[in-house]
Amino acid sequence: MDMTQQKVTCLMESSIDGRLDESRWSVLYDSNGEGEPDVYYETKAKLNPELSILGKETILRHHCSIPFKSDTHTKIKAPKPFLGIRENAEMTAVFDSKGSIAYENNEIWGSTLLVVLGEDTASEEYLEFLRKKEISYTFAGKDGHDIKKALQSLYSDFGIKNVLLCGGGVLNGSFLKQGLIDELYLVLYPGIDGLSGVKSIFEYEGKEGEKPCDGQSLELLSCEVVRAGVVLLRYRFHFYSI
Repeated sequence: MDMTQQKVTCLMESSIDGRLDESRWSVLYDSNGEGEPDVYYETKAKLNPELSILGKETILRHHCSIPFKSDTHTKIKAPKPFLGIRENAEMTAVFDSKGSIAYENNEIWGSTLLVVLGEDTASEEYLEFLRKKEISYTFAGKDGHDIKKALQSLYSDFGIKNVLLCGGGVLNGSFLKQGLIDELYLVLYPGIDGLSGVKSIFEYEGKEGEKPCDGQSLELLSCEVVRAGVVLLRYRFHFYSI
């Protein structure tokens, strides 16, 4: 199948210094309109993705913190994607290479859950657990970090063309390094964090001196002041040889 039909859009909200922990942001100078529906979710609704992608840490903090436990860890013999019951039009994919979360069911925030695993890092026991819960899964290569392979499976095995990347920062950094983001929507909150070391929009965990955005540039497509000083920026990624 021609994967050029698949589009990956990154949607994030941050302070003006790019930090993600909203509990740390300074208060709004002008709160007029702040009580209206959240700009982030308004934008997501307009983008209308078939699938949203989240990292494991986001799920542990906001959805399910129950760890998967098993007395044995059997190596996966023949890793193949599994399509569970899909009760909602939208799906949410969670990148969790080892298979570490014990979900209660196959729904998450009104969408159908899909787990992205590592072929050598997850276990047969975890696959059996997911199948019993009718939770879909696929693989991102041997260690669970081959994002391009995962996207290929999402396209060919699940028919997903419109993908929304929602972080966190480490997962975004991996997509950035592998040159897999087509557009970026950034909801910019008019506040500051300011503390060194707080997670930001892109957090590539590479070696010193690496430049994960090499060969990429951003074209500004639009800039909209929404309300309460919140700005919505839209960029297109361009790729070139270095």
